[in-house]
Amino acid sequence: MATVEIDALQKHYGRFHALKDIAFTVEDGEFVVLVGPSGCGKSTLLRTIAGLEEVSDGAIRIGGNDVTDLEPRDRDIAMVFQSYALYPHMSVRDNMAFSLNLRKTPQQDIDARVAEAARILGIEPLLERKPRALSGGQRQRVAMGRAIVRHPQVFLFDEPLSNLDAKLRVQMRAEIRALHQRLGATSIYVTHDQVEAMTMADRIVVLEAGRIVQAGSPLELYERPVNRFVAEFIGSPSINLVPATVDGRNLRLPAGAITLPANVSGGSVIAGVRPEDLRPAADGPIAGTVRLVEHLGAETYVLFGDEDRDLSLCWRVGGTPAVEAGDPIRLTTDPSRIHLFHPETGARL
Repeated sequence: MATVEIDALQKHYGRFHALKDIAFTVEDGEFVVLVGPSGCGKSTLLRTIAGLEEVSDGAIRIGGNDVTDLEPRDRDIAMVFQSYALYPHMSVRDNMAFSLNLRKTPQQDIDARVAEAARILGIEPLLERKPRALSGGQRQRVAMGRAIVRHPQVFLFDEPLSNLDAKLRVQMRAEIRALHQRLGATSIYVTHDQVEAMTMADRIVVLEAGRIVQAGSPLELYERPVNRFVAEFIGSPSINLVPATVDGRNLRLPAGAITLPANVSGGSVIAGVRPEDLRPAADGPIAGTVRLVEHLGAETYVLFGDEDRDLSLCWRVGGTPAVEAGDPIRLTTDPSRIHLFHPETGARL
């Protein structure tokens, strides 16, 4: 496996600047996830690493070698796409062996690699089937097997689970992560699903409008988002954001005040509180009327708000709280769990 270095990467489509000075390193054996909203440039970035898109400026190095101008076949990478892209007329075995046959790999080596990949992925009984006889999850395993047999330096995943149902996505997330740990493979994974990013990544790179906004471990991004955008994107349900004012250590919220752990410059702020960090309090400074109660079994989402202040908030609580639509509700939080953002720039304060 190998380190991947992205150095001052730029990508233009005419006047549109798709990637803006992208720079980061994926260490040998690391699993890095690129996340961001649709159109932020994450798939374009992955395609430039793969060699499927030419870069406008900057450099890409894999294993210390500059591959910026190399063809995809010369970069020693393997890519798993959102679409399985299996040949319908070929068996699973032949689909997995196809790239090795093109390289004129000895048949003995092909058989050994296919057998090993099939064992790792648990698809040994499927080797003689055609893709039409496979489920979505089985087809995705075959697509991954086709990548594994190549023994590449780097694995690239472009939203590979988007076509699967919710239950199968959870299963495949665990399987891909276990596969990475078994192979120790350098991997770059693109998704718009922040739950996938949080559960799979060693490190997350968040993109917005073609720029890297923040990079760090999942917990770093969750606990200390650098701005409002990252705070809203990481975490499910999304963080609650409430207009507030601060004076020294006093944070004044719509229905009361909280004493902060340290002094903050005075003025208007946006206060962010994670739904799971809220708790009931008779005189809580966060108040509203319950609009909807969503029972999920082990936990409940209580959606509440204040129409006069145009607030729509969420309380995530374990079990089944004794509240119904139309009930007034007052909540508070641990002051150390509050995130403060600039009301205009969105930067963390």
